[in-house]
Amino acid sequence: MNPHMLDIALPESSCLTLQEIPLEANASGAGQHANTSFEMIAENGQVVGYVKTWHEADGYAGYVRFDSEGNVQDWKVLRDRQ
Repeated sequence: MNPHMLDIALPESSCLTLQEIPLEANASGAGQHANTSFEMIAENGQVVGYVKTWHEADGYAGYVRFDSEGNVQDWKVLRDRQ
């Protein structure tokens, strides 16, 4: 996924970083490299949420941001300019 799109997945004014969840532990399944999951990590190293992203061949992409309990906090569908 485009790095700019990942930037908008994080809450504004946050000091959170994203750490990719390895593919074998990723619930999106094998062979779906356009789908990626991330942990949102606070400055103290605590996992405070998750981001799941996707990017389709036709340019559609998006993300869903969850809190640490799995509740949806934000989601967006975007289209890359090609």
